[in-house]
Amino acid sequence: MLSHRFVTQIEADALPRDVFDRYLVYEGAFVDTAIAIFAFAVARAPDIATRRHLIGVLAALADEQVPYFETRLAARGLSADAALPPQAAAFRDGMLRLAEEGSFLEIVTAMFAAEWMYWNWCVRAAGAPIADPDLRAWVALHAEETFAAQARWLKDAVDRYGREADLDRLTDIFARVTELEIAFHHAPYEEPA
Repeated sequence: MLSHRFVTQIEADALPRDVFDRYLVYEGAFVDTAIAIFAFAVARAPDIATRRHLIGVLAALADEQVPYFETRLAARGLSADAALPPQAAAFRDGMLRLAEEGSFLEIVTAMFAAEWMYWNWCVRAAGAPIADPDLRAWVALHAEETFAAQARWLKDAVDRYGREADLDRLTDIFARVTELEIAFHHAPYEEPA
């Protein structure tokens, strides 16, 4: 994912506007799914401190992320109601299924894979000159300390609650989420049907 053309084009200030527009629609749609995913994590959390943290994550998704996408989509003349292409739907459905069926540890591993990846490449991309102010702000959002702290919290939760016996299963989840993320980032390059 770190060498995906979506990332390298952002770093080269060469991401086509229509690709970013489609990406915003797909990513905005996923935020709703992320709320459901973290709600499952709250329900399965092992202690009140963890629940409190995750409730804060839910509030940030609902009160910061959702309005961000609503505002950006409206400003760019985009509809949030666009149908998702197969790769974006597969990411949404795969992540949601994992949350519905998985344990707390499996859910945080899946979200760790996604958020750690975003944080890593956005920190790198944040140093690049990006002409599109919306794209620049989106990258900055994922490179700032608040997002970094969330990515680190997920990593720490995997380390804290995981056991040696969980390693193979969690490694498989991490790999699967990475595959879904890569396919998700291919989707904006395809013209909608």
